[in-house]
Amino acid sequence: ECSQQLDLKKLLSVSMDGPNVNWKFLELLQEELREQYEGRQLIVVGSCGLHTLHNACKGGFSVWRLEKVLKAMHVLFHNVPARREDFITLTASAKFPLAFCSHRWLENLPVAERALEMWASLTMYLDAVRTRKLPNPGTASFDTLETAQKDPLILAKLHFYIAVTRTFAPFLTRYQTDEPVMPFLATDLAELMKSVLRRFVKREILKDISPLQLVKLDVGDKNNW
Repeated sequence: ECSQQLDLKKLLSVSMDGPNVNWKFLELLQEELREQYEGRQLIVVGSCGLHTLHNACKGGFSVWRLEKVLKAMHVLFHNVPARREDFITLTASAKFPLAFCSHRWLENLPVAERALEMWASLTMYLDAVRTRKLPNPGTASFDTLETAQKDPLILAKLHFYIAVTRTFAPFLTRYQTDEPVMPFLATDLAELMKSVLRRFVKREILKDISPLQLVKLDVGDKNNW
């Protein structure tokens, strides 16, 4: 019924954010198009591609458990005035961690940047607790940060996460729109993949590579590094 007053010949695209009700709408719309236009239908390219990118980022960084560290930083000081006062008095800094969003990994750039910015102050706080100059919070978040502090690569991991999210930012901005940008997706996605792979793969290998060759590239082959 919702499409009866629409001229479907002018339909360019149907966008969705993932819920099943959107898939049902698309299914019904496809049936109507098939009946009205001799079997012609819309090209189905899946649900929200941005969510796919967020989940891909989550899958890639899950081995480092950065999510747990960034969440712990925020939880440790969130809504705890006495602890925040101790931190400010000790470090002379009033900057605190930002909240981490678990389902939008690529939009947590400000969270990671703030964590990197205040890591030295956080280390000072952890050391003060360890030497009993400040009370021990006795929380799981504090234990998580103590473990992270012992990781010699924690700052490198944060830097790399920031670099990747900055790489994806223009793509997210361009495709978070109602405009019909589907014709440009393949080219832009291939360039996005190459921009990430250039950190590991020899540039001459990626120079004239086609999208099909790109998805078949063996990144585990040491000869490509």
